[in-house]
Amino acid sequence: MTTIPDTVLSWSRGLASLSPGVVPCRGLRPDEWRETHQRCGEFVERWGMQAHATGWDTLRLFGVSPTLGAIRSDYCGVLIPALADAHEATAEWVSIGLRTCYRHELVKVPVTIPIWEFK
Repeated sequence: MTTIPDTVLSWSRGLASLSPGVVPCRGLRPDEWRETHQRCGEFVERWGMQAHATGWDTLRLFGVSPTLGAIRSDYCGVLIPALADAHEATAEWVSIGLRTCYRHELVKVPVTIPIWEFK
């Protein structure tokens, strides 16, 4: 029996606390949020264990600016917004659609929070 790490459970719970019908932060249109919510959930189900095992953390995946939300994508984790399916997760990158998002690329805002904590 495989034990799911607390981090992966927190991702699942955080996303489950959000409604696909209610945009949680600035910078996402309702249609983008519905798609992002679905794809983030699918990412956790399919790639969550591997992403956790290879060093991805909550903010690199699901982070947003505490003041701007998702207005600037360079202030967000790689899955915000998620407008294409993720098809690979390694220690160095996550492939989403036609783009590759590298774990060690700097996020341009010094503080991010998980999207489910945006107020």
